[in-house]
Amino acid sequence: MSTEPELFAYHYEQAGLAGLAVEYYHRAARRDVKRSASIEALNHFNRALELLKELPQDPERNVLELELLLARGVPLLSVKGYASDEMERNYRRAKDLLQKNSSPVHQFSAIRGLWIFHLVRGQLANAHSLAEELLALAHREQNPELLIEARHALGATCFYLGRFDETRTQLLAAKSLDDSNQHYSRAFFYGQDPGITARILLARTLWILGEVDQAGTLALETMGMARALEHPFTRVFTLIFLAWIYSSARNAEKTLEIANEAIAISTQYSFELGLAWATASQGWALADTGQEEGIAKLIDGLSATRATGARIHDTCTLALLAEIYLRRNKIDEGLTAIEEAQKLAVTEGALFWQAELFRLKGELLLEQSGEPVREAEECLCAALKIAQNQHATMLELRAATSLARLWKKLNKVEDAKRILNTVYSKFNECTENLFKIF
Repeated sequence: MSTEPELFAYHYEQAGLAGLAVEYYHRAARRDVKRSASIEALNHFNRALELLKELPQDPERNVLELELLLARGVPLLSVKGYASDEMERNYRRAKDLLQKNSSPVHQFSAIRGLWIFHLVRGQLANAHSLAEELLALAHREQNPELLIEARHALGATCFYLGRFDETRTQLLAAKSLDDSNQHYSRAFFYGQDPGITARILLARTLWILGEVDQAGTLALETMGMARALEHPFTRVFTLIFLAWIYSSARNAEKTLEIANEAIAISTQYSFELGLAWATASQGWALADTGQEEGIAKLIDGLSATRATGARIHDTCTLALLAEIYLRRNKIDEGLTAIEEAQKLAVTEGALFWQAELFRLKGELLLEQSGEPVREAEECLCAALKIAQNQHATMLELRAATSLARLWKKLNKVEDAKRILNTVYSKFNECTENLFKIF
């Protein structure tokens, strides 16, 4: 009975015993989740929810539906991604079923499901409000397990808003609360381990802030933890973030290696969004090394990402595409990609890559026929100011380098030296080591 509960569920269903059939389909689904058989788990959850409609409408039935929906969110996340319409329906219904006497864990799980949906959809105002709600609930309960994920949720939301100092504060708090002995159980509860997730996002944040040695050490340490956990979705998520760090550092070889691994795992376990994000990274790495199929793969990955409803990383992906176009002197295509990315950034508030978008626009304009130097200079100055306001030292360095290069051409040599020296002074003497790591 413990190894094949779906057989008992089927026979109970055929006998018209819906309550027992629901129980055993639920058991089968939980077993499938533990072995990362997400499609099978979803099928069993869906059958249980369908049979639940045959039971009388009462508080006990509502509690059971709530439990099924919250548990169903884990395989649904793996198969459909964070931002699918089905994810929203699942957690919206779960939240509607919450009662005043619902357990804090049920309340937290329902709100978290909606938070991650809005985050990855790029609806950051909603995501931020829900993340603050999660943190308030975790504080009320004084539950360290809930606090780890609540800190991660708020940190992740602040990251995409371009509030990197706040991101670092929240993610460091999550990391300090993390107990590695709980990673396996948390991965199955949330669909991925929040301690590992917080660490790899923290590594990316530290890189942007210019704390490059710490970022490199943490990124490699976190990848080791993800491999040791043997939880496929946590591993894929960590690989994808590491690929994003490597691509930001323009390390095509490591990006390709990591992306290929993420693609293999995502294909094996039917992770739609993981496959889409990894394909885009793979495409960039191939294009960066001059391989013809690279741009097509990058665009395919971007399209596949959007098919899942995910939008949150599009600005960064479009920036990578624009930079490839710049190198290949496809200026109009590059400017089109940047324009699309900037619209997304403004409408959704995803300002984390805004400095790079302005910098690349300036670089593209300088290559355009007619050389609109004044507009290009304005873009590069805007990129520098945004990076400075965000304390995004790595992005500030790039903006300053592009602007200094232009000012040198315009015989503003002293101004060029000044802005470069200002940025260089923010890095310590060990910085060069990280560029070698990445």
